Amino acid sequence: MAMVWSGAVGFGDRVSDQGRAEIPPTGRQPRTRTRSFRILIAFLPALAFIGVLWVALARTGSQAQSGSVAPSFELPLLDGNGVLTDEDLRGKPVIINFWASWCIPCREEAPLLEKTWRAYRDQGVVFLGVNIKDAESDARRFVDEFDITYPTVRDLDQSLTQDFGVKGLPETFFIDHRWTFIGAISGAKSSDQQGTVILGAISEDELISNVEILIRRMRSTVEEDR
Repeated sequence: MAMVWSGAVGFGDRVSDQGRAEIPPTGRQPRTRTRSFRILIAFLPALAFIGVLWVALARTGSQAQSGSVAPSFELPLLDGNGVLTDEDLRGKPVIINFWASWCIPCREEAPLLEKTWRAYRDQGVVFLGVNIKDAESDARRFVDEFDITYPTVRDLDQSLTQDFGVKGLPETFFIDHRWTFIGAISGAKSSDQQGTVILGAISEDELISNVEILIRRMRSTVEEDR
């Protein structure tokens, strides 16, 4: 609608140099603030959802924070020769790999883990496999197929898996001789299988570089104690 100017000037109106009345503010600013407030209110549920989702993701992440103490455990050996505990491993650099026989990336990285274990075992490094969500017969066939010679335990109730905050399979953790984490390595998510997140296999560079960090830490402590 076009606005028509009348010759009369109302009370409180100001007259411009051109003789036209200057109309007081029409209240647009308050309307703008009200609209912005309504938009903010509309987005609050979405923001709250994002916040809850972020907390949930943070809780499901790995507990292997650098410098934190690794959990204690006592688990049965896959070969049936008793149990293995954290006390058996303390004082040594330890690489712990969580795996299952049906996990494709676990199969891909198995030869690399065994090769690296054989290359570094004379330097005091210990490798440990933790088998989860698997039939014992399938786990044994896996070990035989890839000629794995380092010890393997079974986490039947997944208590150690939960204590470590395992995100998926495979995942490899690095623990120094003081039994503290230096970190964990897992590849990007590739799929879901049997209700488990499947991650990428570890690379040779990642594995060896972290093994050497563990060895250097142990040697440094030995030198300091002399």
